[in-house]
Amino acid sequence: MVRKFRKALLAIAFAAISSSVPLLAVEELTIGSKAPPLNVEHWIQKDRLRYKPVTQFKEGKVYVVEFWATWCGPCRASMPHLAELQEKYADQVQIISISDEDLETVEAFLKTKVPKAKGAPADAQTKTYGELTSAYCLTTDPDGTSNKDYLEAASQNGIPAAFIVGKTQQIEWIGHPMEMDEPLQKVIEGKWDRDAFGAQFKEEQEMQKSMMKFSSLMQRGKAEEGLALLDSLVAKTTNEETKMQINSFRIQVIMQEKKLIEKLPAAVKETLAAAKGNPVFVNEIAWTLYEATAQGTLKDKGMLKIALAEAEASVGKAAADFKASMMDTIAHLHHELGDKKKALEIQRAAMAIATAEEKPNLQGFLDQLTEELKAGK
Repeated sequence: MVRKFRKALLAIAFAAISSSVPLLAVEELTIGSKAPPLNVEHWIQKDRLRYKPVTQFKEGKVYVVEFWATWCGPCRASMPHLAELQEKYADQVQIISISDEDLETVEAFLKTKVPKAKGAPADAQTKTYGELTSAYCLTTDPDGTSNKDYLEAASQNGIPAAFIVGKTQQIEWIGHPMEMDEPLQKVIEGKWDRDAFGAQFKEEQEMQKSMMKFSSLMQRGKAEEGLALLDSLVAKTTNEETKMQINSFRIQVIMQEKKLIEKLPAAVKETLAAAKGNPVFVNEIAWTLYEATAQGTLKDKGMLKIALAEAEASVGKAAADFKASMMDTIAHLHHELGDKKKALEIQRAAMAIATAEEKPNLQGFLDQLTEELKAGK
């Protein structure tokens, strides 16, 4: 069930709080920028490599520069896919994967076995990570030069992260390596719309910088300035989903800061009004308000009434596979507002249309409501 706010903006904010990297420590790298030269210290398995180490990117050839680490689960999960892409585009693409760990750590990791696939026979043979990654160029650059030139310069706060360098030595795409199949193919074929993707990516970069600034303000106790920054982001972003994420995050910030709490009613009304036609966002806001009230963080139950009215108006627009989840939220709101009979009625209706996966989650609250009404609570 969809319950919690999307994590993207919070992740950016918390990453910024814990980071000691200056916001503009290096020259910005974005879509269309010339790819920085590589100064990688260790090219692992270089005696077995099909491709020669790279310092300067050649005109007319496509490269993927990907960042990983031995401790990163998603990085390890991406390795089979990178190997497959390298085999698929053997004569057209060179994949270079860079860690910032020391050589000994990486070499020890490469000797370990890749976990067996789910459902694989007990006696199934598995490769080592060294064998798996021998299809492409696995490297390590302990002095962090490559991380600085690429990850930091492009405001990328997590790994794995991949950069497609096109035939004109420019950055064509930046993102998660598991999501690069389509852009990589289009770059190879000369069909990639760099300008369109660049405009989208630039907005995301600016959003990341703003969220890092927001985190700095909150760290220094400047909550009012932080909230004003979020308000300005809502006003200027052109992406409706991003706008909703910021609005949702703004509500959470207000609830966490006692000196801002008087701004909550207006923020809730504005956010729910903007969320009309989007049941998922309405549900997320309603559930967050419910949880805050149930936990005693939010004292004003008037906010629940506003959320309940909007949720009931929106549930009819919800997708079939989301409706039971939203009805469960509505039942919880009725319960918190004191109407347990209505809550029970709605929860029963939710159970009637819930999937087998959803039913266990809904059943617990249904049992609770049934017991409370029997006991006259």
